[in-house]
Amino acid sequence: MFSRLSEKLGGIAERLRGAARISEADLDATLREMRMALLEADVALPVVRHMLEDVRERALGAEVAKSLQPGQVIIKILHDALADMLGGQRRDLDLSKIPSVILLCGLQGAGKTTTAGKLARLLASQGRKVALTSVDATRPAAREQLQVLAGQVDVPYLEGEGDTAASMAASAVRMAGQAGHHVLILDTAGRQVLDDALMAEIREVEAAVHAAERLLVLDSMTGQTALGIAEQFHAALDLTGCILTKTDADVRGGAALSVAQSTGVAIRYVGTGEKIDAFETFDPQRFAGRILGQGDVVGLVEKIQASVDQEKAEKLAKKVKKGSFDLMDFAEQLGQMQNMGGMAGMLKMLPGVKLPAEALAQMDDKPIRRMQAMVYSMTPKERRYPKLINGSRKKRIAAGSGTSIQELNKMLKQFAQMQKMMKKMKGSKGRRMMAQMAGRMGGFGGGMPKL
Repeated sequence: MFSRLSEKLGGIAERLRGAARISEADLDATLREMRMALLEADVALPVVRHMLEDVRERALGAEVAKSLQPGQVIIKILHDALADMLGGQRRDLDLSKIPSVILLCGLQGAGKTTTAGKLARLLASQGRKVALTSVDATRPAAREQLQVLAGQVDVPYLEGEGDTAASMAASAVRMAGQAGHHVLILDTAGRQVLDDALMAEIREVEAAVHAAERLLVLDSMTGQTALGIAEQFHAALDLTGCILTKTDADVRGGAALSVAQSTGVAIRYVGTGEKIDAFETFDPQRFAGRILGQGDVVGLVEKIQASVDQEKAEKLAKKVKKGSFDLMDFAEQLGQMQNMGGMAGMLKMLPGVKLPAEALAQMDDKPIRRMQAMVYSMTPKERRYPKLINGSRKKRIAAGSGTSIQELNKMLKQFAQMQKMMKKMKGSKGRRMMAQMAGRMGGFGGGMPKL
């Protein structure tokens, strides 16, 4: 969603990075460019004015004048101002009560029900005992949809009893408390448009459950109306946060970013796709870094930790130590790369990697899937001993995977090179190589397993 904004602001930051001297005229030109980039991204005009006034005031201070690298200092100022616009510091959910009720509200079509399932999955993966419930009686099959999602993420669905949304909600909270659930995520009814009946119902539900968190689910494609929606729900509920959905869509989306600055309602999570795991915690500091093209190494490490199976990683380390890295291990590594968002998703988070948005959009992970298909078309023996793969076997594997013999030969060559590299990782020499790699990465990820 923010690819265009990121491209423009990242370009501005790139030009500043090497500047040995920045005059007031240079600063004014930079701020004009930023103003245009933010307005084109649909960020609200008052928010743009406030942010750029803050940048200008700080950039003209002694902090920049005394610096040997004024360009770098201004980039830091831009980063801090952008992070402030996005809400400042990351705020975790208040889950101190048992059960802690998370009330989700928003307009119909914003993605509340799907978001409830995604949030349940995320909190359950953090060790929380989570349950789901819905008091939406207006949309056909809304509760049934949430029940299906509950099954997909392996958390219980609690069906509250009563004739009103408030009584159903109160009943579900009692059931959650009796069952010892840490968190109850409550999906409320939505409407096509805001109306008095919807607001009255949500206020009644909140009065019945006293939610620890009241989160607005906001469609990032709604444009400038996002601010009005947020303001009205905030007035009715005293929101504690906001969840942006559909951030993977090719829209400007800047109006949604204005919500935190205009209403004080911080963005807590973002939905990054249709899949149930396409959901992440929002960190203003790190997100500002991404927009300015500085990458997000911490976010990448978190993705790796969430995607990599620790047991499999330890087994792989032992195989590398023995020099027995085979084609099945190769295919599993390719699969883990896919789970982390593919090549484009990983490159976006690496600092110093500056690729045009068009290049990232055209980056295709099909070759990775084709290589996996080739490996899965082999027999277990062929995966362990690739040298057995002769001409007739190659024909069978290529036909079974829908690829050509030329593609198979290329993949086998790449694997042989990787296997050769893995063999070099054995012993003290390998440990030195890994230590050097870890040092260059700044020690992220808690170190590597000893070989």
